[in-house]
Amino acid sequence: MFTLGIVATGTLWYFWNLKLMPFMPLQEALVAEFERCSPRVDGGRVKGKEDTPKILRVVMRVPFDPTSSAPSVQSQIATRISRTGELARQFVSSDDFEILEVHLFSEHKEQSLRQKTFTRQFASAQP
Repeated sequence: MFTLGIVATGTLWYFWNLKLMPFMPLQEALVAEFERCSPRVDGGRVKGKEDTPKILRVVMRVPFDPTSSAPSVQSQIATRISRTGELARQFVSSDDFEILEVHLFSEHKEQSLRQKTFTRQFASAQP
């Protein structure tokens, strides 16, 4: 039983590092750029569909409501997407991905999760 636990843990650790290691520099750059954003970066195609474009997906926490239509919030969203695109082009090969998907979410105590996904072409990644 103990050996099974070690093998299972080792396998999960290996798989997780193998999957996320190529994106670690970008993830660390996002942490340095945006305070307490808790980013998660991964990439690839939709499972089982080889004819779909390759997507670089960035999920991060934001201190504002990403679903708001207020001009100040829209400006913050545009800035965050633009800067994320710049960092992505700096740390990830642009030949590997066609689409940049930025998923922003905001957590407020005892309220529902506010979230919104923005999709851009990876080459430009401009709002």
